[in-house]
Formats: sequence, C-alpha cells, structure tokens
Amino acid sequence: MSHTLTDYAVGFARPPKAHQYTRGQSGNPKGRPKGSRNMATLLREELDRKVSVTVDGLTKQMSKRQVAVRQQVDKAVKGCPKAFQTLLKIEAEGPTSLLEENKTHRPSEIQASGYDEIINAYLADFVSSSSEGDAS
Repeated sequence: MSHTLTDYAVGFARPPKAHQYTRGQSGNPKGRPKGSRNMATLLREELDRKVSVTVDGLTKQMSKRQVAVRQQVDKAVKGCPKAFQTLLKIEAEGPTSLLEENKTHRPSEIQASGYDEIINAYLADFVSSSSEGDAS
C-alpha cells in the first residue's frame, strides 16, 4: 500500500477521513431538547410545590421548602446536635437561591431571642461535655 501526503495513521483520536465531521457540522445537530430542565430547576420546582400541613390543629398550605426547614428547626430545638449543626452551617453560608424563601422572615415562628437562648444552651452543653471528655 502506498502512502501519500494526505494519508495519515488511523488510531486513537484519529478517525478515518470518511468518518470525520465535515467542516461546519455540529457533533450534536439536534442539540438539547427544548423545555429540558437541569437538576437545580427540578429541585427548585419540587421545593416550591405546596402541600397541606397540620400545624397546631390548623391545616395550612406550605411549600415543601418551608416544611423541611421547619422540621429541621424543630429537631434542633428538641436537642438533636446534627440538626443544630446543619442549621449553623446554613446560617454561616448565608442565603442561597435554593434555600431562600423570603429574605425578610425567618422560616419558623421562633423569635430571634429564642435562637440566642437555644444557641447559648447548646454551646454550654457542648463545652461542658467536651471538658468532661478532656478530663478522662
């Protein structure tokens, strides 16, 4: 077989000329389908979906986002350290587009002074338990 200047070695990342894309042709001619949504959009839509929730004997319509935050705060108030750590992490990171429902209101009905009391009680408990662990 004779080799000319236009011939080249076919192999990895070097397809035969007949199978290469022609100039100006896209590798994905149909492209992304219209109306397709990414994971963040799907998550946002699901978090914004309203559900019926019974709170203090009354049925309310709340977004799933509000229900999730409310449950997390309730767990932290009851003393779950993992839930409390999660809330501290979210609070430290500040509002994000997926977590932020309303910039002017807190997600639960606990007053700001209640947050301070909860945090102080947790920190006191944490410090006392860590100092007991250091003494052993």
